[in-house]
Amino acid sequence: MNPFLLPAFVVSIGIAAAASAAPVPAPELAAAQLRAINHRFVEASIHPDDAYMEALAGEDFLALASSGAWHGRTEFLAGMRETARYEGASYSDIDVRLYGPVAIVQGVFEAQRAGSRPARVRYTDVYVWSGESWQLQGGANTRLKDGTPVGMQTAAVPAFAPWRGEDPQGDDDTVLRALNANYVNAFREADVAWYDAHLAPDYNVVYGDGSFHDRAGALADFARPVFAEQMQAFPVDNVRIRRFGDVALISAENAYVRKDGRTGENRYTDIWLKQDGRWRCIQAHITVHKAPAA
Repeated sequence: MNPFLLPAFVVSIGIAAAASAAPVPAPELAAAQLRAINHRFVEASIHPDDAYMEALAGEDFLALASSGAWHGRTEFLAGMRETARYEGASYSDIDVRLYGPVAIVQGVFEAQRAGSRPARVRYTDVYVWSGESWQLQGGANTRLKDGTPVGMQTAAVPAFAPWRGEDPQGDDDTVLRALNANYVNAFREADVAWYDAHLAPDYNVVYGDGSFHDRAGALADFARPVFAEQMQAFPVDNVRIRRFGDVALISAENAYVRKDGRTGENRYTDIWLKQDGRWRCIQAHITVHKAPAA
């Protein structure tokens, strides 16, 4: 089936403004709307649609491009206005997750520019229901390296003792900043128990090579002493937190130093969900901004 042959009325429902504020659509309808919006988004990369993208992008929009550059609303819309960006484009592996008025849409975008090889990009887009329409508020994009599987990967989780620590206290912003710092520190210490206590059951992660891993696969990776064996320093800087109800987007960067002296920088967006008074991470997306020298 051609993914661009979708009913126009489904698309219009998802983005058209209503006469007055409306509740979040029922899950089945919301998922259909978001899949249709995703379709229009991809189509706009081939045939620019200024009006549609202006209406879709939220005022607080922030995205992580596949280059590792941060794009605000202005930069994003300018890029979408470029004529003949691609000769063709398609999408696959689409997944929609709903958290009240917030939705996460993940998939793989494949496109080709004139005179270049096809490129595949794994993306994570975040939409928020405005009371009238779904607004695109964030995104993260990572190129899939050649040979990287498209499907979600998993692994056996090694044995570990339960986490015995205490969560940070304070207002939500304070707690989220502390959790973000603790997330990075747990990587340094290969503290798989911390991750087990703070990753939601439906957590997934996109790594810097574009590979896609479920919670078990991530825990298996986090148990490996990567920092101790390979890194001199792995700081976290330029943290930005944006909240949409009980969902928070944390964007930051890690300008690291390897033991051999080579440097690099990864940037990421993590998504956290507050349930029963406690924040847990539901998604992480990493993009390489500066790769270490070969």
